[in-house]
Amino acid sequence: MKCLLVSAALSLVLMPVIAGAACTAASQVTGATTLSNLLANKTLCALRGADRWQEFHQAGGALIDYKKGPSDPVDPTKQVGTWTVTGNGSGTQVRYNYGQGASYTYKVHTIVQDTSYSLCSGAEDLVVSMRAGQGPC
Repeated sequence: MKCLLVSAALSLVLMPVIAGAACTAASQVTGATTLSNLLANKTLCALRGADRWQEFHQAGGALIDYKKGPSDPVDPTKQVGTWTVTGNGSGTQVRYNYGQGASYTYKVHTIVQDTSYSLCSGAEDLVVSMRAGQGPC
């Protein structure tokens, strides 16, 4: 996840990678409370190449991979890490920690107010969608 486009639409369509499309200072979501409220209790649906994931941002910081659902005997839903929001102003960012040194930090940018967002780190832009609550994408 280098840059995440987030869509709140009920019918979710994963979009292709758009390099640097939304990562401008003018579009950044600022303020730790604002960003926390935006991400809390939402599932982010991502696609990069052949990799696909759907991570629920539980209020309080647990990051839960939905996988094939909580009752699947082979690949059940489970916590894979944590998420935290830090900073203010242009320094506001979300940090994902997957343990054993695997962590990623992103700034969030609005693409279309209330429907599309982008989490940016460096020059990469990964496009995803977002849905309210925990569930499959």
